[in-house]
Amino acid sequence: MSSSLDLRAGDKILISRTDRLGDLILALPFAETIKARYPECRVDIMASLYASPIVENNSNIDGIVRVLNKQLGGDRLYKRDLLQKTRQANYRVVVVLYPGRHISQLFYKANIPIRIGTAGRFHSVFFNHHLFHSRKSNRKHECEYNFDFLKFFREGPTINRPTVYPREKEFQNARRILEKSGVEGKFVVLHPGSGGSAERWPIERFIELHYALEQEGVQVVISGSEPEGTVIDEISKRMGITVRKIAGETDLRTLAATLSLAEVVVANSTGPLHLAVAVGTKVLGLYPGKAVMSPARWGPLGKHDRVLVPTSSECKCPPNQCDCMMTITVDRAAKQVTDLLKLED
Repeated sequence: MSSSLDLRAGDKILISRTDRLGDLILALPFAETIKARYPECRVDIMASLYASPIVENNSNIDGIVRVLNKQLGGDRLYKRDLLQKTRQANYRVVVVLYPGRHISQLFYKANIPIRIGTAGRFHSVFFNHHLFHSRKSNRKHECEYNFDFLKFFREGPTINRPTVYPREKEFQNARRILEKSGVEGKFVVLHPGSGGSAERWPIERFIELHYALEQEGVQVVISGSEPEGTVIDEISKRMGITVRKIAGETDLRTLAATLSLAEVVVANSTGPLHLAVAVGTKVLGLYPGKAVMSPARWGPLGKHDRVLVPTSSECKCPPNQCDCMMTITVDRAAKQVTDLLKLED
């Protein structure tokens, strides 16, 4: 292992992960590990505006820098303001877990003395400390790839699981929304969306799973965005199945509280799946057979989580047309959910 950086009490460390919700959640163990090893330093996270709320109320993170990714590409005034803000923060170290070109260049222009990022990209020139690894092989979990950056830091405790901390007011909002939807007592959440980040189990299958679990006496509620809720209404009406849903009624932190109150969450490989894990709820993840989207790389990190994958060994379907996901049957999913319901936390 190379010698660790010479950091002093009061130094400020910025950890940048500005892409999707799930990616940010899987970066939390790295950020909290840095804070655990350098309690005398300030540790901030830079994240996308959409995903950043999940870092709130985390006593292990000192600050959040919120970024509008779309503006980074062409809004000169926004880039200038963000650059000025980053300079004034006087960070000594930045760790760029997701090295987009615009954000990497910003750290260079901000004159942050220690800029850590991966080698092998055109914009790796903006870093002065390079990590030589490639994620393209998908040989280990995304969280482990993040931990590769620990080679630059002192040894010490390691935080292995992500944690998100809902506030009491968010629990109150969640309970109000659930009560409005008719949920009383224990329940399961189904989250059909994927945000386009992975091939998904069709919404029709989630609706069939809703029906199957309700027939077994399990209360079920479907979550998602407002547009997803409209699609769920249309499909469920066509199928003649009545569903209970809260799609479009929760912001990100209220969703976290809702998932925390659930017994089990069933979702595709997507941010809310990892959010459920981070609030301590058991999950069933539905994953395609493509290596780049596999549970080996993107699987849940909880204690009792389950995953289902297609029966075919390797998916060669075109993007967004994955027929292999149809081989995951409702019966298989329902059995996994009922097994998880029997497990003690």
